[in-house]
Amino acid sequence: MDLIIFVIALSVLVLVHEFGHFFIARKTGVKVEEFGLGLPPRIIGKKIKGTIYSLNWLPIGGFCRLYGEDGGGKGGEAFNHKKPWQKLIIVLGGVFMNLVLAIVIFSVVYIILGVPKETDKVKIVEISQNSPAEKAGLKEGDWIKNVEDKEIKTADELTAEIGKYKGKKIDLIINDNKLVNIEVRENPPVGEGSIGVAISNTEMKKIPWYRVDLSIKAGFEEAYYWGKIIASGVGQMIGGLLTGNSPKDVSGPIGMYEATSAINKNQGLLAVIHFFGIVSVNLAVVNILPFPALDGGRIIFVLYEMITRKKANQKVEAVVNNLGMLMLLALIVLITVGDVVRLLGK
Repeated sequence: MDLIIFVIALSVLVLVHEFGHFFIARKTGVKVEEFGLGLPPRIIGKKIKGTIYSLNWLPIGGFCRLYGEDGGGKGGEAFNHKKPWQKLIIVLGGVFMNLVLAIVIFSVVYIILGVPKETDKVKIVEISQNSPAEKAGLKEGDWIKNVEDKEIKTADELTAEIGKYKGKKIDLIINDNKLVNIEVRENPPVGEGSIGVAISNTEMKKIPWYRVDLSIKAGFEEAYYWGKIIASGVGQMIGGLLTGNSPKDVSGPIGMYEATSAINKNQGLLAVIHFFGIVSVNLAVVNILPFPALDGGRIIFVLYEMITRKKANQKVEAVVNNLGMLMLLALIVLITVGDVVRLLGK
C-alpha cells in the first residue's frame, strides 16, 4: 500500500509540473507533440487534435514533448520560433504549477486540521524512547510552564534554559503546576536534545468554514517557509560540492519511499499529503537551478536570447541539455546506490 501511495503521489507531482508546460505552451500557440503519463516505452497512445496522449510503462511521473523544443521546428507552432518572453513563461510553467500544488496541499491540510497559531505555552509533541523525559513520566501533550524558577513562554526559551543545566537534574513545572524532576544529558544522541523531547509553541486553531482565506494565507506562508529552507539547503550543498565536500543526508527515490512509508505508519495519510506538499516545493526550487536539462538551464538560453537579441546555437543547446541529462541520471543512480548501501547496512 505504501508503494502505491508513493508512486501515485510522485506521479501527480511530476504530472502537475508537466501540465504547467503543456497549458502555457497551448496558450502561446506551441504544438504539444506528446503528453505522457509515466515514462517510455509507450503502452498505448491516442492522438487528439495533434497531440499524442500516452500511457507508458515506467509508472513514475510524466513528460510534455513540445514541437521544436530541441530545435529543428518550423513555423509558428514551433517552440524555437516563439518570442523569448513566450519561451520563458512556458519554461516557468512547471515551476509555477508545483508551487500552486504545494499551496493547495498546505491549504487543504489547514482546512482539515486548523491553522497554526503561536501561543505562550510550550507543548511536548514527541518523546524519544529511553530518554530522560520518558523516564520522568512526561507525556505528549504536556505543557512545560517553568524550568526551575524560570517561566517559559517559547520553545527557544526552553532550549536555552535547559542548556544551562547539562549533566544535572532539574525541576520542571508542567500542566497544572505538577512538579517533575528530570535529568539533563550532557551528550544526548543526535537529534534528541538534552531531555529527549520535540516541542512546539503553536497549536492548531480550527477555522470557520467561511474563512477559507485564512487557510490559503497559511498555505502561502508555509510554501514560502519551505522554499527558503530548501533553497538554503541546496545552496549549502552546492557550496560543499564546489569546495570538495560530498553532500550528506541526500536521498533519492528509495529514501523518499522510506520517508513516505514511515510518515504513513506513524502519522497517517494526511501527513503524507503534507510531506508531498514539501516535495512539490522542493521540485520547484531544484528545477529553477541554472543546470543543463533543468528548467533553470533552459532559462539561461532564453535570457541569452533576450539580452543579445540572437538565438542560441540550437545544436550547442541540445548537446548541453543532453549532457546535463546524463549527469542528472548519473547523480540519481549514485544517490540510489547510496540509499541501497545504507539500507543493507542497517
